[in-house]
Amino acid sequence: MRTAAARTALVCAFAYGAMKLDWALGGAFLMRQTPLPPDARGALLAHTTGSVVQDWGSVALALVGMAAALHLSGRFRPHGKVRRGMLLVGSWAGCAFMVARAAGLLGYGFVNDLRLLTGLHSVPAAYADLARFQARWDLLLWSPYWLLFGTCWAVAARHYRRQGDPSHPSHPSPRAMRSTPAPRASGSAE
Repeated sequence: MRTAAARTALVCAFAYGAMKLDWALGGAFLMRQTPLPPDARGALLAHTTGSVVQDWGSVALALVGMAAALHLSGRFRPHGKVRRGMLLVGSWAGCAFMVARAAGLLGYGFVNDLRLLTGLHSVPAAYADLARFQARWDLLLWSPYWLLFGTCWAVAARHYRRQGDPSHPSHPSPRAMRSTPAPRASGSAE
């Protein structure tokens, strides 16, 4: 489960980074479907310098996320206490941000999308059609994506933390690790 969650986080980070790289290089994949306030949306669609710089920053964050997901998957061992702690803090912070975003605590998200689409939340008439368009896309694509991504960080970090806890039953003892013979290739001669 730990590696499945970490690998899914890796795929999510890669997909997000690829989309942001596309935008930074002048592309527009899913750009119109991105829920943003009207001014920020206009800057994004116009590829202003500020929005391109933000896209490159997102590409860098995606690369960091991909590296963190690889570490959480157990791809790289062993980790010192400081690097391990930073990895866990970053993973839990990413989880909290992404789940809060998906839920609607940061503006967009399931709760606010549903409020807008059911008429419980109003927007200025000039932006009503755009707001409903963005809420539908957010409800069907972006919020589920952020919820999946954030949940994967939580599951992977939880398993990673447990694996490094010597008191946890899943943590192998150093003696057991030394006495375990290396696996043989199938079909090899003995």
